[in-house]
Amino acid sequence: MKLSYAAVLGAALWMGVTVSGAARAETKIGYVNPAALLQESPQAEQIQRRLQQEFSGRRDELERQQKRIRDLEADLQKNAMLLSEEQRRKRERDVIETRREFKHTKEKFEDDLRLRQQEELDKLREELLAAVQEFAKQRDYDLILFEGVIYWDQSVDVTPEVLKRLN
Repeated sequence: MKLSYAAVLGAALWMGVTVSGAARAETKIGYVNPAALLQESPQAEQIQRRLQQEFSGRRDELERQQKRIRDLEADLQKNAMLLSEEQRRKRERDVIETRREFKHTKEKFEDDLRLRQQEELDKLREELLAAVQEFAKQRDYDLILFEGVIYWDQSVDVTPEVLKRLN
């Protein structure tokens, strides 16, 4: 009996579909919500507290500088009529210089804070990835999905279980 190439190819494709269909029935798939992990994990809360503590002194200094600017402006406005032209210009220059210093200090603070937040976020992502991988291996998941998922059924959402593990 002579089989044509098309018949052999068709049989192979049919067998492949039935085998892959059987394999799919046994595949264990889960979904992890990365935003929930990043927001609700105890590690994220620790990072927030640590950064708050690390930058609180500089934040307080910015608030003192802002208050000083307001005080200088209020004093200038209150006493402008009593000051000589030269004294008034000197105080205006003081206000402008103090604003410049504040702006520079604030920009440096914000840049440093953003950099530290990114560093901590990168570390947290690595830790969360490791936790999800460990969870998947221990629970015999074949596939864990996260970003880019358009729909998932709650039955495959393993985010709460991973959050419990992180606690």
